[in-house]
Amino acid sequence: MNKLLLVFIISLLGISCEAQKTETNKLQAYVDEFALDSCFQSAGLGIVISNVKTGENLAANQAHLALTPASTQKLITTAAALEILGSNYQFKTQIKTDGELLANGTLTGNLIVKGFGDPTLGSKYFTDNESVGLLIAEKIKALGINKIKGKIITDDSYINPKIPSTWIWEDIANYYGAIPNGLSFHDNLYTLFFSSGKAGSTSRLVKTEPQNTGLLFDNHVVSSSINRDLAYIFGGNTSNKRRIEGSIPQNRAHFRVKGALLHPKNSLAETLNQSFRHAGIKLENKTFSGEGMQLLISLNSPKLKEIVKLTNQKSINLFADHLLFEIGNKEFGKASWENGIEAVNNFWEQKGLATKYISLYDGSGLSHFNAVPADFFDQVLRVMYHSEYANEFISSLPVAGISGTLKSFGKNSDLRGNWKSKTGSMTGVRTYCGYLQTKSGKEYAVTILINNYFCSSSTINNKLLTLLNKLYNS
Repeated sequence: MNKLLLVFIISLLGISCEAQKTETNKLQAYVDEFALDSCFQSAGLGIVISNVKTGENLAANQAHLALTPASTQKLITTAAALEILGSNYQFKTQIKTDGELLANGTLTGNLIVKGFGDPTLGSKYFTDNESVGLLIAEKIKALGINKIKGKIITDDSYINPKIPSTWIWEDIANYYGAIPNGLSFHDNLYTLFFSSGKAGSTSRLVKTEPQNTGLLFDNHVVSSSINRDLAYIFGGNTSNKRRIEGSIPQNRAHFRVKGALLHPKNSLAETLNQSFRHAGIKLENKTFSGEGMQLLISLNSPKLKEIVKLTNQKSINLFADHLLFEIGNKEFGKASWENGIEAVNNFWEQKGLATKYISLYDGSGLSHFNAVPADFFDQVLRVMYHSEYANEFISSLPVAGISGTLKSFGKNSDLRGNWKSKTGSMTGVRTYCGYLQTKSGKEYAVTILINNYFCSSSTINNKLLTLLNKLYNS
C-alpha cells in the first residue's frame, strides 16, 4: 500500500516537472521565433521572461547584453526614489523675506523665493502656472502684506543647471530636454507661436510665452504640406541664442512649438509680478540688502508616489531627472547628476544587482550612452514586486489599452488591462519592461529591449503585440 502511494506521488511530481518544462520550452520557442525575425537581423536584442513570484527564469535571449533602454530607464530611477525617499516624500519651496513687516502692511525688504528642486511647481500635470502665482499672492495677502518695498528675488542655487554632455544636440533645447533646476517652474518650458503661410514659405515667429525667456531666437522654420510638427530648437547652456529649424503645417495662425527653459526663475518672477498686481500688492522694486532671513510661506509638492505615477505614465523626463537629483541630495548632501547616478547605483548594488554591467548617465533615459541589460530590468521588476512600495510602483505603470503610453497598445486584444509596462522609444530603439497577467492567472516579469531595428514603428508594434499575446495565452 505504501509502495503504491509512493509511486503515485513520484508520478505526480514527474508530471508537474514535465508540465513546467513544457511551459518553459514553449515560452522559449516564442522568444526564439521573435528574435529570428528578419526585422532584427542586425539589431541588438535582449529579452527576459521570469516568474515574478518565484524568480524562475522562463525564457531569455541575450539577457546579459547591455542595450540603450530609452525611457524604460525611468523604472530604475522611480523604483530607487520610492525606496530611498519614501512614497510620501514632498519637495518644498520657501518664500522668505530679509525685511520687516510694518503695521501698515508694508514689507520693508525683498521677497525671496527659494527653490529646493520641486519639479511640480506650476506644472501642467498638477496645476497651471497662473494658479500658483495667484496662490502665492493670496498667501502673501493673508499675512497682511499689501506693499513690498524691495524686489522679488528668485533663488535657484539648490541645483547648478547643467546639460549632460551625452545628450544629443537635437534634444537639449527642445521641451523634452528640459533639465532640473533649483527653482523649476511650469515644466521648465516656453512656447513659441508661429504664423505659417503657403508650403515652402518662411514662417513668422509671432510671440513667446512667457515673454521673459532670456533667449534670442533665430527663426528658419518653413511652412509645409506635412501636417506634423517637425520644428526643432537648437542651442545649449553656454549661449542665450536659439536657432529654430525644420517645418510646421502650412496656413496656421498660432502654431505652438515648445522649448526647454534653462533659467525658469525668470518666468516665475514674471508670473509673480503679474499675480501680485492682480491681487493689489504693490511692488516698489527698490534695492535692499537685509541681513536676517524670515520664513513667510512654505509650499509642499504633491507626494512622491503621485510624482512617480505621472513620471512613468506620461514618461516625463524632467520629473525623472529631478528624482535622480533628489536621491543624490539625500545620499550625499548635494543634488547633482553625478551624486544621483552614484546613489542609484549604490542602492541597486545593495539590493544584490550587478551594477558594474550597467552605464547610467541620467535618470530619464534620454542619453544614448545609457546601457542596461534585460536581466538587470528583470531583477528590478522582481525586487519591486516584493517591495513595501509594490502597489505604488506597479500602479504607476501604463496599462495596455487603458492608460499612459500604452493607452492605444493592445486595446482590442487580450492584453487590455493585463499588461502593465513602462515603454521606451527613440530613433532605432523600442523597449518594454513590465508585468504580464496571463490567461491562466500566472504573473510574468517581461523585459524586451530592441536597438537598431529596421522595421517601421507599426511593424514593430504588431510583432510585439503578437509575442505578448502568445505569452498571455501560454
